[in-house]
Amino acid sequence: MSEIVMQQIILRRESAAALSSSETAERMGRAGATVVDEKSTSLLVEGDEETIRAATQGLTGWRAIPMKRYSIPDTRKKIKG
Repeated sequence: MSEIVMQQIILRRESAAALSSSETAERMGRAGATVVDEKSTSLLVEGDEETIRAATQGLTGWRAIPMKRYSIPDTRKKIKG
């Protein structure tokens, strides 16, 4: 069985001629992705990689930016014994 990898992307509207954020969110939902947050010029979308790729393939005027997670380094001093 293959493992499904969920990812989050930011869709940023880059053209005034592009679909509105609500129309784009509806399209993402129909494709099976989840819209986590919606603003007038950007969407935070979550879903498996294949679903997101298929949903954004013909989307013009929007740019897909993958989310990156960073861990915060531990800055506490360590005592060596």
